[in-house]
Amino acid sequence: MKTPLFDNTTTRNLLQFCYTCADAHECTTEEICRECWAANGLLDEETEEMGETQQLLMGYYA
Repeated sequence: MKTPLFDNTTTRNLLQFCYTCADAHECTTEEICRECWAANGLLDEETEEMGETQQLLMGYYA
């Protein structure tokens, strides 16, 4: 079950994409982070619906 406010996908994306981002200091809210991920092709609805293993494998592929 996903929590409506802060789901596992958001947490994973923060750790995977924002931790190493040089511009992470500019992202002050979750909305701004989601816009950044979408602009960089890191966030799409299909990825959020995939299973955890599939997401991990796609992350390694990219």
